[in-house]
Amino acid sequence: MSSKVFRDKVFPPHVSDLMSLMHMVVFEGTDGEERWTTYLTLEEKECVALGLAKYYQCEHCIEHHTKVIQKLGHVDEDTLNRNMNSLVLFLRTDIERISDTERNRWIQAWQEYALKIGMKRGDENIPYLIGLAVGIARDDSFLIQFCGDMVKKILLERGIEPRAAIGELESVVIFMKAASSKNRVASKIETLFV
Repeated sequence: MSSKVFRDKVFPPHVSDLMSLMHMVVFEGTDGEERWTTYLTLEEKECVALGLAKYYQCEHCIEHHTKVIQKLGHVDEDTLNRNMNSLVLFLRTDIERISDTERNRWIQAWQEYALKIGMKRGDENIPYLIGLAVGIARDDSFLIQFCGDMVKKILLERGIEPRAAIGELESVVIFMKAASSKNRVASKIETLFV
């Protein structure tokens, strides 16, 4: 099962295999033998992964998830990067540290931009899924509530159980935290052995 996505000269092979298995389970809903019900599309999960990769500034993860999204959605890399960068810039704002009028303007601007991106991607949920994922990743109560409420609304309109879909989103967040942490430091650790 070894995958070069998680392979380097220091990372233990059995842990690399475990990360590869987790990647399959999280993104494909299978361990290679058994298959589980998934509630988010692969494109939604990949967009969330790319948003988190940009948030974490993990070049390896950005490159990997950009390629996957391009294959899935026939979108050019420049447009994808511009849109994801803008979403992540929005999400870097700490709402707890701004005034009420700034918060109201942030909400209005976010909703306008999220609608624009959602319409372009053909999925209004993607920006809110990314926002909720970043909120979960950094334990941001505002983003969890704000984006989570919209995600629940959209999922219910689609007849999808929100608890199950948000649980699946949480698994993407956990995987990306581990993968980006590993990938960002691999080359630095390797310098210890040069």
